[in-house]
Amino acid sequence: MHTRFQNLSVMDISEICGVARSTVSYWIAKKSLQANRSGNRYLVSVDDLVFFLKSEHKRLPQALHELAGGGINPQQFKPLKRCWEYWASHSYGNRCQNCCVFEYQINECFTVRENRNLQCRIECHECQYFCEYYGPRVAFIHQIDKPAAIYKNLYFWSGNYAWAELCGVKVENLIGAGIEELFHPDSLKIIISYDKRRIQGDPAVPDRFSVFLNHKVEGKIEVYLSVSPLIRPAGTWLTVAEDLRAGKTSNSS
Repeated sequence: MHTRFQNLSVMDISEICGVARSTVSYWIAKKSLQANRSGNRYLVSVDDLVFFLKSEHKRLPQALHELAGGGINPQQFKPLKRCWEYWASHSYGNRCQNCCVFEYQINECFTVRENRNLQCRIECHECQYFCEYYGPRVAFIHQIDKPAAIYKNLYFWSGNYAWAELCGVKVENLIGAGIEELFHPDSLKIIISYDKRRIQGDPAVPDRFSVFLNHKVEGKIEVYLSVSPLIRPAGTWLTVAEDLRAGKTSNSS
């Protein structure tokens, strides 16, 4: 296949990944793999296929590397600005000098959304700054059909609708949520300990373990969490949950 092809058909993907066309069609039908209809067929961008394969922990075929011109290039994002830098030329920026985010030089402002000294009154999911700088970095999470979320330093950056449903909250409420808001108190010590050990590079820390979420209505729910590091955004972790309630096991079981 010529390297100029950046939009792939179902047949292309079938050949690249070594799977049946029906399997690719299933990925698309389940909306795990983002696709656009062109006439009577579906087309998938190389970037979307890469995101899908990475989120499913599948090997990237050599042919896909070749399509990207000798190697998968990470999606290009504009360099991150901190929120007060972003709003500096805007009238709204007048609040920033009195804000706890500016005072403590916090990079991810959405992680202190409950601080009473926060001067911002915009909901994170409606914030122009968040949507422009962080939204594109975490958008791939919605291509995963299992409950999945991104976190860093025990604060969530984003989660998909399946994760929000598992916690009994709205998906927009996941932005900036601390672990204490979503996990049952019985599991907080486990989460904190494992996170510290991962940051320190402890090779013995498990990447799959059982914990309890705290569903807003149903209460204590046992799940298996699979945790893996993300290259981008730097320092973040992808966690995928498997619901252990009777009749609720995920497709991965």
